[in-house]
Amino acid sequence: MRQTFLDSRLQKEFEQKGYIIFPSLLDAARLQLLRELLASHEEEYAGPFHTSHFSDDLSYKKHVHDTLAEVVFPAVARHLDSYTPLFGNFMIKNPDPNVSMDLHADWAYVDENQYRSVAVWAPLVDTTRLNGRFGVIEGSHKITNKVRGPQILQSTRDNEPLWERRYGQLLSMRAGDVVVYDHALLHFSPANKSGQPRPALNLSLAPAEGPWLHYCQPGSEIELYDVPGPDFFIHYTHCGRPQYGEPVLKMKPSADTYIDARMNSFWKHKIIEKVSHLL
Repeated sequence: MRQTFLDSRLQKEFEQKGYIIFPSLLDAARLQLLRELLASHEEEYAGPFHTSHFSDDLSYKKHVHDTLAEVVFPAVARHLDSYTPLFGNFMIKNPDPNVSMDLHADWAYVDENQYRSVAVWAPLVDTTRLNGRFGVIEGSHKITNKVRGPQILQSTRDNEPLWERRYGQLLSMRAGDVVVYDHALLHFSPANKSGQPRPALNLSLAPAEGPWLHYCQPGSEIELYDVPGPDFFIHYTHCGRPQYGEPVLKMKPSADTYIDARMNSFWKHKIIEKVSHLL
């Protein structure tokens, strides 16, 4: 497996947990630039949850991606082994006690039998127990499916609220802190009950040499596409068929791939592992 982090200690922690937190990685100057960019597109942020990823305004999507790649990526890149930005977006969680981000793993961007792609998530305000902290299920990147994308089910969905309550942990992060997580890691975020917006950014990175890929299920079959670069995702309509290229592979989805049984076995193993350390 190709290495993700240059530091062997960080690499080991990343492989075990599925994420690394870098406190205060974004300095005041970078935060100011990002907040100015956020304010310049304020008219876009209607509804309880907004992400530039789903916008139909290509110039807006490109502006956000280009700025995140220029401002955020250099701060993270010095810790990584030759990664490159694929897609960056803002995520604004407006106050609404009934809207949360359900448990999920992000799309796959590489062949995860050989490589790992990562996401950079950073809040632009301090996160609290009220405004929707970033939550993870530590170690879950080891058991999620390697074929992930829009409309592709990973589980029956029946057990996800239970997994979130039983195994999830919320990360306490301040503005400028960064979490770099494996795209295969299960994560979530509770509703924003604070009365104020909770803006954050997400920047997807992959090994610079490629190849990069995209799975989706626009119909009855899962389709696999080659990704030539960031423009693929800037022009991509969420949940649809990509505008560029033809599928290089099609496959039938199957409930046999659902992770429910693996999650149950995984956590039985984790409990036994913890108990054994106490003996």
